[in-house]
Amino acid sequence: MKYGFYDKRVLQDRDGVPLIFPKFFHKIEKGYGFAASKRFEGVDPGDSVDILFRNPSDSGRKAVIILVEIIGLAQLYADIYKDNAVTSDGTPIPVVNLNLSSPITNKTVVAYNGSYSLGTPIYNMVVPGGSHIRAIGGAVQTGETIILPPGGNFILRITNKSASATDFSARVLWWEE
Repeated sequence: MKYGFYDKRVLQDRDGVPLIFPKFFHKIEKGYGFAASKRFEGVDPGDSVDILFRNPSDSGRKAVIILVEIIGLAQLYADIYKDNAVTSDGTPIPVVNLNLSSPITNKTVVAYNGSYSLGTPIYNMVVPGGSHIRAIGGAVQTGETIILPPGGNFILRITNKSASATDFSARVLWWEE
């Protein structure tokens, strides 16, 4: 039975367990699923790292961000801003096509510590942690999908709120269509 564009039948494995192929899997299979990650080491107390995610106005694709993840060894603040004024992108962060056999390259720009004027805040999160011997670390993620049209951007600002230098990483997963 068909409903709209989708077949309502449930695919099942031989043992009867339903097979679920999310849209992201199909985008990866077609070569349009991407990931970028970066580890930042020895970030001093009170210092911030800005990560830019920019979809150029001439990209011809929209970017569908499905995960923004921050993992830290101490307490961090993570803030996301949209519609930022970008003077320079900064240092590029390598992007991986999640279909390792695909020749398709991403259109979006992922970079850190460029020159930006922050726009409108849309997320404010705390990465749990502590300081010194109480530094337990933690992880946060947005948990929602962000659709970034051509010409759009967001900046992820990660600030070390602990009393000592710390390490953290950031990862973004998205597809382009």
